[in-house]
Amino acid sequence: MRACILVKPLHLITIFILILFDFISLAQIRTEAYFGVSGRTDVSKDILEMYDKGYYISGGFEGSGNHHYGWNIKTDINLELLYDKVFEHSLCTVGNFVSVSDGEGNIYVSGLATISGGWPFITKIDSCGNKVWCKILQYEGEFENGSKRDILITKNNEILLLIDLDSEEEINKLHLVGLNSNGDVLWTKPYASKNDYPWLQEANAYSFTEINNEYYISGYCYYPYPNDTNHVFLRPLFIGIDSLFNEKWVLPFYALDSVYGDAYKTIPLNDSVFMGVGIRRLPYSLDFGLLMFYNKDGEEMGYSEVSNEQIGPNIQSNHFRDVASINDSLFISSSLFGPDISSNPGGVLVFDTAGNLYNILSKPNTTSAKLIKTYDNNYLFAANIEESKGDKDIYIYKIDEHLNDVPFDPTPRNYDSLCPGGIQPGNTNLDDCLIWTDIGEAPGPAQYYQSLRWIPMNAYPNPVKGGKVRLEFENTEHHYNLVLRIYNHTGHSIHSQRIYKGQQDTDVIISAWPKGFYIAVIYSNGGAVGKVKFVHE
Repeated sequence: MRACILVKPLHLITIFILILFDFISLAQIRTEAYFGVSGRTDVSKDILEMYDKGYYISGGFEGSGNHHYGWNIKTDINLELLYDKVFEHSLCTVGNFVSVSDGEGNIYVSGLATISGGWPFITKIDSCGNKVWCKILQYEGEFENGSKRDILITKNNEILLLIDLDSEEEINKLHLVGLNSNGDVLWTKPYASKNDYPWLQEANAYSFTEINNEYYISGYCYYPYPNDTNHVFLRPLFIGIDSLFNEKWVLPFYALDSVYGDAYKTIPLNDSVFMGVGIRRLPYSLDFGLLMFYNKDGEEMGYSEVSNEQIGPNIQSNHFRDVASINDSLFISSSLFGPDISSNPGGVLVFDTAGNLYNILSKPNTTSAKLIKTYDNNYLFAANIEESKGDKDIYIYKIDEHLNDVPFDPTPRNYDSLCPGGIQPGNTNLDDCLIWTDIGEAPGPAQYYQSLRWIPMNAYPNPVKGGKVRLEFENTEHHYNLVLRIYNHTGHSIHSQRIYKGQQDTDVIISAWPKGFYIAVIYSNGGAVGKVKFVHE
């Protein structure tokens, strides 16, 4: 006898609601995203976490000559697309590579403009996605071409661009360029010059890190053994730079040992000891993940390795690309590992400073990824994934410290809130603002920062005949507690007023003053930093 189960209509409705709720919940769990066009090579180069907890992806898609058009993508916290914009120029491709954002929602994007051999460009995008200015940075005469490496914003809101410049002699390859938020080139300076280090060859950089208001470059070079100066070998390279951008030291890592390889990134272990991550290239086509330790004075403090056997059988190569801290003892890194030397898939490794592995995640068909630690102590990776032959897409995924997918964030958020009218659709054309700028004309940082100690002043008109003098100032944005005082010919103060940070001029009524000579002096924190004389007729 067949049993019969009676389901009341109310129960049917309840079951339907539960099933629908589960379906919606599953649909909301979005821990990865793909961006691309079928049949096209699309690539990611950098990713930022924005002020509104959305993400900004700088990437591109393949154009002629293997160059990539810049493609900027904004998503919400759950990787849902908010908008995308392509950089366009009628005379060249302008490919994105690195980007950084300030506290006002502006984004500075740098890459390569494929014109006249190729030069680095940088553009400012405001909080509404509109271009503010853009420049090609060229160094005429000495160099043939160049490209970007990395970008940072300092605590004083200066934009620092690390670039590589090519010349036949290759004496000064690596340069830092300082710009202000208006796009003015403030200074430029070469580092790891062969003029200072004659044995150093082909200094190159991958990344640029700020630690305690000082700066550290990670890359590679070719350098000899002390007892064999006729032959140079591939070395990881670190460069230390102080807060005024003076070069502290240049470190070709472990010149006394057979450490051949590259350094891709540096993070601090504490205030004085740092860890660089990269690759050690070994004989017989074997590559190991490499952890390099040095202090703020440029002294080597040892290294650790992650062998291929630690990851698994048939692994012929592994290395670290990007890195972030999980806690004081564990770290997470994007990596490449697999059975080949040059074409392994990307993945994630969790490890300690001794090179012990605690967790491994392989991402088949992907490349190594850019990594950021998010505000909620999770980790976002921007990679590329091969969908079919000749077809690559941008692939973004978010995981926690245990390498598990991070679930949907249901918190209501207002994205792009610094743009009252909302982001307008459409691409970004750079034809009318890609201005050529010769950075070779810029001063060095020492000369530039010395000039900021003073406030140049001008009096207009001079002599004064209309009873009012306009006093003009420069550099006030770099000073504090500014006071203007005017003295007569006997040295008595007859006028005093406050000058505000960033103020450029002020008018002073002098119609009731006696005819004669006067001197206006501006003080910063009690010290005189600028003066100008004028005559009242």
